[in-house]
Amino acid sequence: MKRVMIGIFAHPDDESFGPSGTLLKQVQAGTDVHLLLITDGEAGTNPHNAPNLAQIRLDEWARASQLIGATTTAAMHFPDGELSHSMHIAIGAALHAEMHRILERYNEPIELDIITFDQLGVTGHLDHIAASFSATHQFFSLKNDTPAGVTMGELWYFCLSQDHAPNKEWTDYYMPIGRDKHYINREINVRDVLPQKLAVMDAHQSQANDAEAQKQLGEELLARECFHIVR
Repeated sequence: MKRVMIGIFAHPDDESFGPSGTLLKQVQAGTDVHLLLITDGEAGTNPHNAPNLAQIRLDEWARASQLIGATTTAAMHFPDGELSHSMHIAIGAALHAEMHRILERYNEPIELDIITFDQLGVTGHLDHIAASFSATHQFFSLKNDTPAGVTMGELWYFCLSQDHAPNKEWTDYYMPIGRDKHYINREINVRDVLPQKLAVMDAHQSQANDAEAQKQLGEELLARECFHIVR
């Protein structure tokens, strides 16, 4: 059975600074990876005061997605930094349409997984939380009304362990500390694709400061990607 994984993320670098190693390994194993992006990231870091940051970040996302080996990508263009409950229906409708477009590509039986950030948004960023909420809603909606030829697999929540995020102090975008061993029920070793993962991260040149901060974790931690899996 053909395996398909759909990633749902808020910002153009979320999958790259998050579970990119796992996505690379999925592609290597023959899984079709499709990436859905809710915002264009126009509220992100803009070190050169570019007037067209949204397009720059979309171009970086396209390059990163190509390096990952994504089968398709689609951006929803909702406003960065403003995802809210009032937008949930519109975001859900956009995701529903794109996901069914993806599923209609296949004339063979498929097993479908969805991957997103955990329900605390990894960093506490409200856009991340909104994306996770929407991805969760799509997963369980499909479980309740599964299209013909589709077998629902797993919902992958990417998270950080307490080794990755031991800091107990809260900041504007860093509310939760890392997850404990009781929450994490799958860990993927991505050491064999670490050079490719770093290249994916480096594709987001406008957000280089965030990439460098992640690299400070060191190779041992960058090679460990943690998840809470829901079936």
